[in-house]
Amino acid sequence: MMRHGSIHAALAVLVLGACSAEVTDRPSTPAGDQHAYVWSMSMDSTGRDALLVLDMDTTSAGYGTVIGEAMLERGGMMPHHIERRVHTDGRLIANAWTANTNWVFDVSTPTQPRIVNTFQTAGDVMGWAHDFARLPSGNTLVAFNGGSGDYTGPGGIAEVDAGGAVVQSAMATMQGLGDTAATPYVVTALPGRDRVLVGLGEMGMGPDYAYHEVNMMQLWSTKPLAPLAMIPLPPNGTDRGHIATSSIGATANGELFANTFYCGLYHVTGLNGDAPSASRVFTFPGGTDETLCGVATTIGNYWVQAVAAVPGLMVLDLSVPSAPRVVSQLVVDSAVFKGVHWVSVNNAGTRLAITGDGPSLLMARFDPATGAISLDDKFKTSGAANAGITVRNLAGQMLHPHGVAWGP
Repeated sequence: MMRHGSIHAALAVLVLGACSAEVTDRPSTPAGDQHAYVWSMSMDSTGRDALLVLDMDTTSAGYGTVIGEAMLERGGMMPHHIERRVHTDGRLIANAWTANTNWVFDVSTPTQPRIVNTFQTAGDVMGWAHDFARLPSGNTLVAFNGGSGDYTGPGGIAEVDAGGAVVQSAMATMQGLGDTAATPYVVTALPGRDRVLVGLGEMGMGPDYAYHEVNMMQLWSTKPLAPLAMIPLPPNGTDRGHIATSSIGATANGELFANTFYCGLYHVTGLNGDAPSASRVFTFPGGTDETLCGVATTIGNYWVQAVAAVPGLMVLDLSVPSAPRVVSQLVVDSAVFKGVHWVSVNNAGTRLAITGDGPSLLMARFDPATGAISLDDKFKTSGAANAGITVRNLAGQMLHPHGVAWGP
């Protein structure tokens, strides 16, 4: 969703404070994630967009530095969402929004990532891919946010193979759901079932785009691929927290939750059948066009949420789904870093990558046993006083990072 603001060319690195105890550092292990894959847009009109590979071995002298890159053919294509993890086949899929194009990368050799293929549409009926979810088969579900041509009409979901070829697809249209609402924005596979949850809402085309407010999710089947049921996000009568699903996540106890850009958190139940429902269980601070709630992730029974009004991250304990409990938060200095938006976690649940509206990338430590979060002050540009790095390619050109994936 572009409503979170325009890209700011803020050159400052992050200055953060944590409202929780300092988290003890845990060195990376050979079985852990050794690399982060940073999907980035050139901030120079002469530059090129790129997938950058960072060394994330905390014992390495090069921790936090760029060790590989795959440069795209040009810049300004708005690299946006990326899979959160590298798959076991070494593949990684990412989209560039204004180019209406998806790239399939092979990162099995992290220092030499390469482009395997690109794709735009599914069956020439849906386009503008926004989000991805891996299936147990190794194939990937792609949430297409609109029609295949201009950004108009309904979208759908497609299953693609390791090379990006379409295996099956279906439109998101259903009786009672208008075309402007049939806009898959985020997709998450349900553990142990041939079902997925899809959050609906428009990504849009910049700050002047006339958004249609959508307060709906869908339950889909994957065999065959088809929408089964609509899941309204009920309003509470006092705010807009039911509008525009941003993230969907499963906790360790098997519960499903979804947050919205307007800062509502919903518990999705009834998933053992095909008639699920959702209820509001928490409201984060903010919820205006200026104070949106962006991407979230789950670690065990913790929900980690990007909250512009903090500004920073809030951590909720969802062990009791009907009674979320705030356990910690990480606060950014809004004078130097604006638009906290993306958060993704490594496979150990101990590191969180955070991006916003500028060229900076933050790394936070997380304790999966307590939910405590703190700044990783070792992750910083060489010689800098403050934590965080200004993202640059190997040639030194500055880039704006958006999505960050993790892998070995």
